[in-house]
Amino acid sequence: MRKVPLSSKLFPALFLAGILACGAIVPAPAGAAPMGAEAASIAAATAPAGANEEPQSWLLKWREPAQAHALRGTRVLRRQSEAAEIWLVQPADRGADVAAWAARLQSEPGVEYVHPNERVHILSSSAEPYAADDPELAKQRYLKQIGAQEAWKTVRKQTDLTIAIVDTGIDLDHPDLTRNLVPGTNLVQPNQPPDDDNGHGTSVAGVIAASGNNGIGVSGIVWEAKLMPIKALDSQGDGTERDLGEAILYAVRNGARIVVLSVGLNRYSPYMLDIVNYAESKGVLLIAAAGNDGLIQGDKAAVKYPAAYPTVLGVGGVKEDNTPDSRSNPGPEVDLAAPWHVYTTAIGGRYKQEDGTSMAAPQVAAAAALIWARYPRLVPYQVRELLRQSAKDIGPAGFDTRSGYGLLQIDKAVTMTAKSDRFEPNGSRTSAKPLPAGKQISALLAGGNDDDWYTFDAPYDGTITIDFEELLPEGSSVPPIRLSHYSGDKLQASTEMRLGSRMVDFTVKKGKQTILIQYMNKENDLKLPYLMTTMFRMNPDSYESNDKSYEAYTLQPRSQTITGSFHQLGDRDWYTVTFTQGGTLSLRVTTNTVRIDPELAIQQAGQALMSYDEEREGTPEQSPVLTVSPGKYYIRIHNAISSEASPTIGTYALKMDYIPKYVDPNEPNDKYYEALSTSSGTEYVGVIGSAKDMDWFQLRLNVTSIVDMNLFNVPTGKMMKLEAYDKKQKLIFTQLTGQTGALLVKNKVLQPGVYYIKLTANSAFDKQYYRLKIQADPLIAGFRDISSHWSKDAIVEMSRLGIADGTGDYRFEPNRPITRAEAVAMVIKAYKPIVFGMPVDIQFKDLDYDHWAYGAIAKAVQKGWIKGFPDGKFRPEQPVTRAEMALIVGNADGVQPVRPLVSPFPDVGRTHWAAPMLNALKQKGLISGTGDNGFEPGKKASRAEFTTILYRVYRQ
Repeated sequence: MRKVPLSSKLFPALFLAGILACGAIVPAPAGAAPMGAEAASIAAATAPAGANEEPQSWLLKWREPAQAHALRGTRVLRRQSEAAEIWLVQPADRGADVAAWAARLQSEPGVEYVHPNERVHILSSSAEPYAADDPELAKQRYLKQIGAQEAWKTVRKQTDLTIAIVDTGIDLDHPDLTRNLVPGTNLVQPNQPPDDDNGHGTSVAGVIAASGNNGIGVSGIVWEAKLMPIKALDSQGDGTERDLGEAILYAVRNGARIVVLSVGLNRYSPYMLDIVNYAESKGVLLIAAAGNDGLIQGDKAAVKYPAAYPTVLGVGGVKEDNTPDSRSNPGPEVDLAAPWHVYTTAIGGRYKQEDGTSMAAPQVAAAAALIWARYPRLVPYQVRELLRQSAKDIGPAGFDTRSGYGLLQIDKAVTMTAKSDRFEPNGSRTSAKPLPAGKQISALLAGGNDDDWYTFDAPYDGTITIDFEELLPEGSSVPPIRLSHYSGDKLQASTEMRLGSRMVDFTVKKGKQTILIQYMNKENDLKLPYLMTTMFRMNPDSYESNDKSYEAYTLQPRSQTITGSFHQLGDRDWYTVTFTQGGTLSLRVTTNTVRIDPELAIQQAGQALMSYDEEREGTPEQSPVLTVSPGKYYIRIHNAISSEASPTIGTYALKMDYIPKYVDPNEPNDKYYEALSTSSGTEYVGVIGSAKDMDWFQLRLNVTSIVDMNLFNVPTGKMMKLEAYDKKQKLIFTQLTGQTGALLVKNKVLQPGVYYIKLTANSAFDKQYYRLKIQADPLIAGFRDISSHWSKDAIVEMSRLGIADGTGDYRFEPNRPITRAEAVAMVIKAYKPIVFGMPVDIQFKDLDYDHWAYGAIAKAVQKGWIKGFPDGKFRPEQPVTRAEMALIVGNADGVQPVRPLVSPFPDVGRTHWAAPMLNALKQKGLISGTGDNGFEPGKKASRAEFTTILYRVYRQ
């Protein structure tokens, strides 16, 4: 049973006459902002004389201090001249016509404004203007969609609590945010301010609390607030789970009441759950984004953590027509939905369009802040409940997995009367209400005659765990409560809930279940508020127990597909199959949820385990085609989302394709004139059928080429020899596999002609294939990897001029992102700038004198072709973006930037920092867009792209 302290004397107001009391009542416990006639009477009784008619004082601002002058009929109470010349004034005559007096002051020369001093008004006063004057407000169409502007008539400020934003930091100098910021922390670079070097956190902050009605930019949902920036993500938007947890703990320790988490991962974490529960226990409300992978991941998509934890408000996204955005992750953990598209603040004092559930979550956070401004004594679960009840149903009637309880409606949330039990009427099996899996709900047993019926749709056979919390003051006794489980009309199990016993397990079959909660004594008249969380755990699959290799489940040696699951912590599923004949084996693992990252591993008895985990969560893993010999093999599947992954609701499918093979497919090839003609990149298999068996292969080269030969998968105890001959049967080289069972011939330069490869072994084998792969690449300008590349001509010419170098092993790596050091080195070689005097000692923190590109970087910086970063670093190994590429090359060539009259590319606005140079290069015909005529300025530039652009500009 949950213990509620009595020190605040909340029980009578909170549970008997507050948000969770019987019937429909005002959602405010004692001490919260009252409503209606009661509010008017309390305000009149507690305000100073005349406060219910007019404010006690007024704020007057002079446009310029020099314009300040004495004002007839006016008493000046205080002057403030630091930020501006502002006077606190009141009529000299208490009986004066205040409206006429204020109008006269407003018309005085030099007066910018006169408005009532806010401190004399209750929060719901309408005397202050509620229509914000921010010039970009018209672009914030989502504000109307969620009722924010209507809510401003009631409440628009919240400076009594702190809202922590756990993200990439906030632009601490943004003019629309600075007045609403409080000190935060930087967990990425300790001892540095939590400044935003990505932009995401700044956009989140603007949605919540860009300063409202300040005449600049946009308006946040909360005009005045206390935003705490906590930088837990780096400039790429990446961070660690530990930093995320530390960020939440920092927020709790430093007094935040709301924590916004526009971040997420697919993995459930007991560590994060502990932190989430701790925050809840301290009265801190967590709000998180559901995720943006719904379209990409389709049916596998799931609400990300931490939004999926029981007490975290999970927020999805909707389009402007109030329909769920298909990109928003669906799931039973979605509580609310808010607009996907917003117009908000951006780093550098700018503004921009932004989208995603990352922008939906802060809208709900702002709504929670305004609720607390109205009703400061509410606790987190009550705020969640008020937000759910006030939401606009936009999907199927009631709760749904795309929009939760509906679209956020702030105006209703700050004015409506909440129901004590939104599930009512649910007093019969036919009126049972659905329970969302994994989310905490609040409800009320109104007495012995009140039965609460719920339904739960079990996705598989498994166990339902119900966490039931009675909300009573410490020391109160609770009559026994019965929880019953029905399947159809049949009672399956019933449990009596006693003091201190909150967890109940019910074994269920896949499908609809019904849960009944009731007093055991029907004569009892106690009204009992309660919290309840329903969780589900799958049963073990039919192959358990197979958690160890010696417990492996035996499969038949044939092609087949099996379905398994991960029902316990660190679950690893082992299978074994014994092949009586050799052949080829291919394994593929798929999953039906993004919360599983399948890892596939296979092992021949007595050999090393080979694992395959190349793809991300929810994506299939595929083994190569494996040659198997007679014997025992082990296959292991596990969820690699973490080393000890928690139980997961979902399944995987292991598909095993086995093709027995016994003969050499290349025979007869025992003579050189019978040699099998090979193709570059193709893998060939064979056996050595007898001690005298020789396998010949032919390689025909039309141009000078670089050749690699890889012979592997030779059976243990066997040794093979590879001999290469030219067309006159002259031996070129010989190599043995040795004890490793493999050999690799690399980077052989061979001239045009016909070559022969002869394979022999020290003894015959026919139970396992050897494998041979020959890779022959034309050698162009000294490189093996550009012959068919679109940038070949540019690379060849720039190499000839000594401007472009390779990366070793006859490779240019045209598709690899070019680094800042490589880019600078190329332009210096191309333009050979004359720098008078010694090179500038640039003193970058991360660039030593012995760096291979130090001299080139020094010259380029001195010429002004490139700069370092504000943190004093040059970051020589950081990739260059396409926009930076254009600027570096343009600067080096002396191209004069041309400020564009229109956007040079659809994705490069006129005000983009690189727009003038891109415009100039485009006018010269030196650059063009990518698909759809976009330029993708933020995309990493490849070595091929940089070389090509440099080539075009250099030769003009």
